[in-house]
Amino acid sequence: MKENKISFLEHIEELRNRLIHCIIAIIIATVVLMNNKKIVYDYIIFAPSKKDFITYRILHKFTNPFFKVHSISFLQKNLEIQNRQIFGQFNVYIWTCFIGGIILSFPYTFYEFWKFIKPALSDKEKKFSIKIFIIVPILFMLGILFGYFVLFPFLINFGYYFRISNVPKNIFDLSDYISLIVHSSLSMGIMFLFPFFIFFLTKLELVSHLFLKRYRKHAFLIMLVIASAITPGDILSTIIVLIPLLILYQISICVSFSISIKK
Repeated sequence: MKENKISFLEHIEELRNRLIHCIIAIIIATVVLMNNKKIVYDYIIFAPSKKDFITYRILHKFTNPFFKVHSISFLQKNLEIQNRQIFGQFNVYIWTCFIGGIILSFPYTFYEFWKFIKPALSDKEKKFSIKIFIIVPILFMLGILFGYFVLFPFLINFGYYFRISNVPKNIFDLSDYISLIVHSSLSMGIMFLFPFFIFFLTKLELVSHLFLKRYRKHAFLIMLVIASAITPGDILSTIIVLIPLLILYQISICVSFSISIKK
């Protein structure tokens, strides 16, 4: 079979075209979000700041039967969010729509990445890479959803109810609120890609399932540090982040083991 070899400059040209396609996709997604401002902000961004957000309703439903005497408080009233900068709302508008554009276009940008490396793969690797192409965007979106529906509500609930005194009033700043929701969602989206990174490291023979098992305790300490870094450091939020990290680590061991068997 005759192989079609292309030069280094043709590789660069191909990469440039793929990057342009990705940028165009991000711009289109950003413009779509900018033209749907009410949906983006009233129904998505600021939804967790309202006491009737689905996470708070579920927590009320499942915790109140166990705490009949002292009910657990989960955002009893809507958060007060203020803007203190002249162009604060405009800057937030541009920034969040751009980040949202990156998230929405991620499946397509990953597809462009896959198309770029596809010619260098063998027929067997191409078949296996299709599974990766499907799994990676799903993992990323699951991480985003976990950060949005689970981690972020717990963080703002903790920030709202924590008191050093009754004198200061907790009125959240717009930029802090946006930074927290973006940080929570994106960080968990990246964390959920951990099995994907382990897959590549195993393929490169840099790690193995035996290595991951041997250093499980060390990995636990690292994950604990990461969970503490993502959260304010309170025990509940740290545990909320740590649980999926432990599950992902175990999944990564299974992924690495399956690759080792196939070799």
